[in-house]
Amino acid sequence: MSLQEQYIFWRLTSYFLIEEGYRLIHLHEKKQELWLDNPAQKKRPVIRIQMKELSWSSVVERDIEQVMRVCEDLRKQMGRLKLPLVNMYITPFKPVGDTSEWFDKPLHSENEKISLNNILIDAENAEEQLKQLETELGIPAETFQVLTGIDESTVTSERSVVINYITAKVSDEQVQARKEKPYVTYVLLAIQIAVFLIMTFTGGTSNNTFNLVRWGAKFNPLIFAGEWWRFITPMFIHIGLLHLLMNSVVLYIIGPMAEKLYGKWRYALIYVLSGITGVVASFAFNINVAAGASTAIFGIFGALLYLVVLKPHIYARSLGISIAGLVVVNLVVDLFSQGIDLAGHIGGLVGGFLIAGALSMPHQYFHWRRILYGASAVVLTVFFLWFGFDKGKHPYDPQNANAVAGAFIQNEDYKTAQKILHQLQVSGSADALTFTNLAVIATIQGNEIKAADFAREAIAQESFNPHAHFLLARSYEVQGDLEQALKEATIAVEQQDTETYVQYKQYLEGKIQTR
Repeated sequence: MSLQEQYIFWRLTSYFLIEEGYRLIHLHEKKQELWLDNPAQKKRPVIRIQMKELSWSSVVERDIEQVMRVCEDLRKQMGRLKLPLVNMYITPFKPVGDTSEWFDKPLHSENEKISLNNILIDAENAEEQLKQLETELGIPAETFQVLTGIDESTVTSERSVVINYITAKVSDEQVQARKEKPYVTYVLLAIQIAVFLIMTFTGGTSNNTFNLVRWGAKFNPLIFAGEWWRFITPMFIHIGLLHLLMNSVVLYIIGPMAEKLYGKWRYALIYVLSGITGVVASFAFNINVAAGASTAIFGIFGALLYLVVLKPHIYARSLGISIAGLVVVNLVVDLFSQGIDLAGHIGGLVGGFLIAGALSMPHQYFHWRRILYGASAVVLTVFFLWFGFDKGKHPYDPQNANAVAGAFIQNEDYKTAQKILHQLQVSGSADALTFTNLAVIATIQGNEIKAADFAREAIAQESFNPHAHFLLARSYEVQGDLEQALKEATIAVEQQDTETYVQYKQYLEGKIQTR
């Protein structure tokens, strides 16, 4: 190639890189070919520049066919519905043969998704062709000029401008990447550690069921009762120090990687939204109390796996094996461990994958698949919400809910206890213990008629119920029916002769005798 072709090649490259903010996506200096893309101005076409001797028209035809195939692959990787490409050939001589069908009008792929505008710049007509290029691409006039007296130093100087610019750009990006700390990850770690410490030092341990529910753990009966915020708070609460340490270590390992790849606000959204989808899945399939950052951490796993699907040529080997291994190991451990919320983990994993697909990575072109990913995440979440709330309308095992309600009664939070017990009634899940707990609350609140009704219902469901008989006796006493009160107190003692029941029976007997 002559010095003139080399100069034009590097001059065009330097203009698009420096003046228009294009980025280099491929450079093959031996083949004298490069590809440029402008992520900041999506209306600008992708540009391919090649310096090559096009001796015959058949050479042009084969090269354009190859460019079409490469373009289709590039379009898919970039996630674009359509891709315009300006394909520039810099050559010493015009090729022999008829080339009008390739250079006189834009070409389109069979699926109409690729539009290809081929431009020929040969030594004899370079000045005129460069002016035409300026007009077609809206470039200021006389930006590209054919210089006279081009020597080796002129070409070297223009090439150096390009190489130095690319080197400086890469260096700046590396420096910026090193400067950027994973602050979002640090904030998330700080929040969950702070919550753990507050829970620990304000009464009760963090693995105490009452304390967990009090601070916002996922507890279905209270979600049924309208406490929707329990879809969010569980991801910041942990069940014991070991649980906190395990989740914090995993987040510290994978969090900075995901934060760097997705950017801070996308990473934060993926963490929170996938955490919510995990809690929703747990709500639909797990009636037990649940908490922990695991749902959100599995969401980050899902987001990293999405990168392997999006760009397998980049991430399949470096990221795919390690992340897939972590996911498999964690899910296998879940299957053979008790007390692990498998539904929440899988829900977070799937949610993270779909949400990452909807948000995509920074500087990615919009693609209709992002809408599909987002819609899938929404539909799946809505379905699980419907499924979970529908389960709340039907009977379920009340044992766990009764125990939690009892803990709230002991801690004098009668309002929350009533919410839980009322939900058991609404769903038809209330048993003898439910009505006994309701009788306790009614007695404490001084509503003896209600207390008697609840105690009778508890006894009707389970005749061996000493505490219900005791509460019913108390109600009769307040209402002035001492004989009936003594009768119920006697049954309570017969069923369970605790000191409280025995002393109360003796108190009633003495009261009757002294009337």
